[in-house]
Amino acid sequence: MSAGTGASDDGPLTKAEFIAGADALCEASKARQETSRAAVAQLAQKARGEEGETGTISDGIRRELAEALDRVVARAEAGFSDVQSLGPPKADAGQLGAILGRTESAFAASRAYAAALENHEDAKAQAVAEKGNAATRDVAGLAKQYGFKVCFSAP
Repeated sequence: MSAGTGASDDGPLTKAEFIAGADALCEASKARQETSRAAVAQLAQKARGEEGETGTISDGIRRELAEALDRVVARAEAGFSDVQSLGPPKADAGQLGAILGRTESAFAASRAYAAALENHEDAKAQAVAEKGNAATRDVAGLAKQYGFKVCFSAP
């Protein structure tokens, strides 16, 4: 592969080369997200505990959870950008376009969820979470059909 383009010295990447390169990048991206994902899980557990005890979630926990979610999304977006920079095979542009477009929608839903949670818009947060989860499931299915083993799968 040539530096920066993702293309091999003989031209654009084949589907197999693209998948192998993308999955390696996604593996590294998921590793970088691990600490932030653990923080989200811990804060979510704390939020559920607070809500169970007091009927509400404190502003501090809401803010921390929103910030942790934003960190996960930022790291995921960076990994996503790395995958895009590989230069996907032109023959698969339509199929990959669907995967990439839905991935961007899932990122937007995650950010909207964090904002709604922080702003005490719990009903909106729930609706956005359901939409984001559906988008993530769709992406995972399309990615598996394409041949990815790591990219666009559940964390």
